[in-house]
Amino acid sequence: MKFWAALVFGLMSFHSYAVNQNYIGSTVSTIKEVTSYSEYGDGDVVFKLASPEATCPSGYWLRKTDPGFQANLSMVIAAYQAKTSVMAFGLPDEVWSGSKGKYCRMYAISYR
Repeated sequence: MKFWAALVFGLMSFHSYAVNQNYIGSTVSTIKEVTSYSEYGDGDVVFKLASPEATCPSGYWLRKTDPGFQANLSMVIAAYQAKTSVMAFGLPDEVWSGSKGKYCRMYAISYR
């Protein structure tokens, strides 16, 4: 019985993980602007790409409480300062409430 319970729980966890992977990749671009907010969202950071993607036209946002915030912020700042091309992956269903523009919550970022 424990085996079946573990199997069902495992499949439910996998399904939850797979469903939450509705991210959209940007075009390869440089980062043209980074803004950090001291209080809004307890320290949210937003950034804009030089060549924005239509699904996330305003850019991407990072939530300070996310486990990968520090690593992602470091990559964003490094890419911005070095003018390195990146590809951002955003969750278009999770729009930042701090702007009228459409900032997608960042899922991942990679150097290109």
